[in-house]
Amino acid sequence: MRYRWIAPVLFLLLLLLTTPCAALDGETLLRRQEQAAGIDELERAGREAGGSAQYGQELDEGLRALRKEGEQAAGGILRKALRSGVMLLVVVMACGLGQNLYEVSGRNNIPVTSLAGTLAVAAISMGDVSSMLGLGVSTMENIASFSNVLLPVTAAVTAATGSATGAAVRHLAAAVFSDLLMNLIRRLLLPILYAYLALVVAHSALGNDGLKRISAVLKWVVVTVLTTIMLAFVGYLSVSGIVSGTTDAAAVKAAKFAISGAIPVVGKILSDAAETILASAGVLRGTVGVFGTLTILSICLIPVLMLAIHYLVYKLASALSATVGPAGISTLVDQIGSAFALMLGMMAACALLLLIVLLSSVTAVSL
Repeated sequence: MRYRWIAPVLFLLLLLLTTPCAALDGETLLRRQEQAAGIDELERAGREAGGSAQYGQELDEGLRALRKEGEQAAGGILRKALRSGVMLLVVVMACGLGQNLYEVSGRNNIPVTSLAGTLAVAAISMGDVSSMLGLGVSTMENIASFSNVLLPVTAAVTAATGSATGAAVRHLAAAVFSDLLMNLIRRLLLPILYAYLALVVAHSALGNDGLKRISAVLKWVVVTVLTTIMLAFVGYLSVSGIVSGTTDAAAVKAAKFAISGAIPVVGKILSDAAETILASAGVLRGTVGVFGTLTILSICLIPVLMLAIHYLVYKLASALSATVGPAGISTLVDQIGSAFALMLGMMAACALLLLIVLLSSVTAVSL
């Protein structure tokens, strides 16, 4: 009888255990998760890399801001590119006129006209080539510096939603392939691109068919390397994502079952709390994904516009110059425009690699 008090005490303890614990509201929980993930550092890295996106910005709002920024910048970029295009056309027309006057005298060609035209085109386009290639390199470096902060944050918030294995797979793949891509661009593709430009200028001046074939091979190497890396990256994510996604879903289900079934009385409460935390982490993952996407797009916006507009202007100048000037010089203008396209492809590959990781992380589902 002396232990009769134990039953009421145990009953009171059970009542206390079944009383819901004071929980953080969703907004406070989200702010704490942002602090733990390092969102402040991510915002700072985005600004330092040249991004104009704001954290917490809606995707539609950010895209509208980017479109407005692009429209404002496009006019000045187009005027600058057209200035170069007009100067190239004047040179080609002068070479064509000189060639026609010489042919009237009864001869078929004048090597000095082709040489002078090539040197003039090279001199005019030298400034564009230097600025465009330098801009592409600096943009890729900005993307790489931003990715060094973005990838760990993305991996952390993705793992917090119950996709730990998938987050590790994507983080590892992005780190390995981005480093591989940047090293190849710096040590292989950029030297090949400069060699390509030197060869097309030499071919235009000398008319050696061997130089033309070598330049075509170099262009093919650049395109093939970029394509191969991106295909390998996407293939790796696709294959490993299937396995890791299944593993993550099974692990989360097992954890919820263990919490709710194995822990007496409060198991269901803890399981519901875990679901709340996962839901909050899912919101954070989506917000980080939108911010990362908008930041990458804003970093690339102006460089893409400059490279694309210069590429189109040089292609148009080549088409027009083919009607009024020597074929060799108009071909040179076209090939210089192709160099802008190759640089644009390198930069786009770096940005696309990060965007694929972000999209796959944001759309990852954990059950």
